[in-house]
Amino acid sequence: MLDVDAVVESVVRDLGVPAGWARPVEFRDSLALCALHSVFSLRAAPGTATGVVARYRVFRPTADTDGGPDLLRVMEDAGGPARFAREVLATESKLPGTVRVRTMGIHEGLSRLAALDVPVTTAAHLRALTAVTGGPARRAWLSVRGFGPLAWSSLLVDAGPGSGSRPGAPVQRYLTRVLDKDAGTTPVWAWQVLESAARELAVEPGALGRAIWFHESSSVPRG
Repeated sequence: MLDVDAVVESVVRDLGVPAGWARPVEFRDSLALCALHSVFSLRAAPGTATGVVARYRVFRPTADTDGGPDLLRVMEDAGGPARFAREVLATESKLPGTVRVRTMGIHEGLSRLAALDVPVTTAAHLRALTAVTGGPARRAWLSVRGFGPLAWSSLLVDAGPGSGSRPGAPVQRYLTRVLDKDAGTTPVWAWQVLESAARELAVEPGALGRAIWFHESSSVPRG
């Protein structure tokens, strides 16, 4: 039996009532911005990813509708991911635990997504694919050195509602802590908890999951 009351009480205490929840950052029409924002958020100072997105928007008037291949071409036209980072984004920040510039990881990840049997080149593709199974896309993204599980869940959150039907690590961690469970809990269990709590709060499970994710990810550096 799920202790839904404990989850609801904790959510209201930590996040406030649903009407007051901050709107999460979303780039529903741009896989390019999803990739930039999610990767530059990993173990980064507050505002880092926002600044990167702003500079890309200045450079690319079509930024808000750019797909993955568009960002790949922009990087290549700039002379490669490293030069793009330096000259366009004005940063040479490295992927956590590596000496690789973050844009190198983005280039690699987007290339692998585009090469899947069912290519993922837009945020809409990502939402549609992960609504069924995120397996191939998740494996492709996480095969990039320097990308951990949060890099994947962050990408899904940035793509907007409908993506990531399975709660990411920050959501599962929150629910495990609130209900004093052990570390052996599963995404399926977390989704059942979310569905039950969301009914009590009169919100969509995805909306509750994103609010929890935003709360958890804002409290510590993302990585």
